[in-house]
Amino acid sequence: MKKIKLYDYQQEMLESIIKALSSASAVKFYNEKGQRERVGSSVMVQMPTGTGKTYVMASVVKWFLDSHDEGEVWIVAHRRELVEQMRQTLDRFCLEYGEKEVALKAKVRIRVLSIQWLGIHAGELEEAGCVPGLIVVDEAHHAIADSYQNLFDRNGKAMKLGMTATPCRMSRSSFTRLFDSLISSPCASDFIMRGYLSPYDYVVTGKFSADQLAVNQLRGRGSDGDYAVREMDEKLNIPQTIQRLYGSVKKYAEGKKGIVYAIDIAHAQAIAACYNALGLSSVALDSKTPAGRRKEMVEAFRRGEVGCLVNVNLFDEGFDCPDVEFIQMARPTLSLAKYLQMVGRGLRVNRENKDKVCVIIDNVGNYRKFGLPDKPRNWEGMFAGLRAGKGVVPTYVKKVRDTITVNDEMVTVKKANTSRRNMTAQQLREYLQGVEPFERDGRWGLRVKDDIIVKPVYTYLSGFKGDYVVCGIGVGRRLYGLLDRRGNVILPPEYKDVRLWNEHEVRVNKKHGGVSTIEL
Repeated sequence: MKKIKLYDYQQEMLESIIKALSSASAVKFYNEKGQRERVGSSVMVQMPTGTGKTYVMASVVKWFLDSHDEGEVWIVAHRRELVEQMRQTLDRFCLEYGEKEVALKAKVRIRVLSIQWLGIHAGELEEAGCVPGLIVVDEAHHAIADSYQNLFDRNGKAMKLGMTATPCRMSRSSFTRLFDSLISSPCASDFIMRGYLSPYDYVVTGKFSADQLAVNQLRGRGSDGDYAVREMDEKLNIPQTIQRLYGSVKKYAEGKKGIVYAIDIAHAQAIAACYNALGLSSVALDSKTPAGRRKEMVEAFRRGEVGCLVNVNLFDEGFDCPDVEFIQMARPTLSLAKYLQMVGRGLRVNRENKDKVCVIIDNVGNYRKFGLPDKPRNWEGMFAGLRAGKGVVPTYVKKVRDTITVNDEMVTVKKANTSRRNMTAQQLREYLQGVEPFERDGRWGLRVKDDIIVKPVYTYLSGFKGDYVVCGIGVGRRLYGLLDRRGNVILPPEYKDVRLWNEHEVRVNKKHGGVSTIEL
């Protein structure tokens, strides 16, 4: 068994997981004989895409095998690509596992299985005496499905570990019926500052551009609560829009390799055809593309023979390629999980190119619903089902405009700052304490000495109270919001008044009346 080397934050996460799984659960249930039995501890873990969840997962598996003489480890995923990726991870660390074909025949300690296969063969596994002591669920934000609940109910005494970058659902469903608690890592901005995730530039289509206005007019919703695919295709899969997609790549990411997220198969094929015709080597991939062909094209991308992978719901989960240099979103979404999974593919660091800066090209205005990728999120609230993992549509988007001035220009909302990379956690905390407002030409921003954190774009900035500062835009009827020391927008400037009561609560007056208190 190969030694698994972890970064400091991964080691801290491993220790937290072991502590949570080792503590006896207080929850009990009645078995078929009416006897009370103690269930195994269960924990969900949140780590941003690209920070090494699989390394932590493999370390937990190794800990269980070393400290428990009995009980199997079942690693469960919902897609064949994820199952294969888990097998590759175990191979990398020389952890022997059983294929599903031998699951009923061989005596093994680790099994890598799809939830679909388990749903069919669970009874046979029980009859064969295959009993899990630890169940690991990859991409555990999908564990809300009944199939996972059935798996957990059948194996009540087993420990359960769920790994995900996004513990949230659009439906505001709670994960607490499956997991006792949530362990969250630091936010993505910390990983970027310390060099564990790539810095990035972010450009978004103009507020009143043709593409943003087309997205604003989307009214249909699919069964999952997201935009209806057919309507997205009708409004966005048109030649003029695809030409603008290419123009954005040429302007902001020329010479870089990247991934494009398309609406459906027809949209992906149209984008790839346009890009190829204009000299950018591209290939369209989707779930119907044979696995061999997909693997061949991904390898060609790694070698630089293909410059652009245009995909439909393939690379938002389980795709590991550190030399992705740009991400282009050609499909809008209302799902926070989908948004973060898409942009997260570009934030993985490339050890062979330490100067990598990923360019995120948002042609559909997802930024206006979710903010920047490294914005702090209330994962605890979403885990508990108190908050939905759903985009907030800005109020101006909801208004129907009879007459508009179309502006197709892209807007840069973030430029990468690489001066704070490779800091230790303590150095970063000390550094951020030096952040202060500064004024230039009547506008206010944030900086530490000569290092600009936020460009001077605000007409008002208060002093810091704890880690937060009130910001304002406009002069006559000024609107207020809230920033943190990293420059992240905690509350967008759309309130009549914002007052920090203490370090943990803020009181806001809404534009159209009403006062509310928001917990930070």
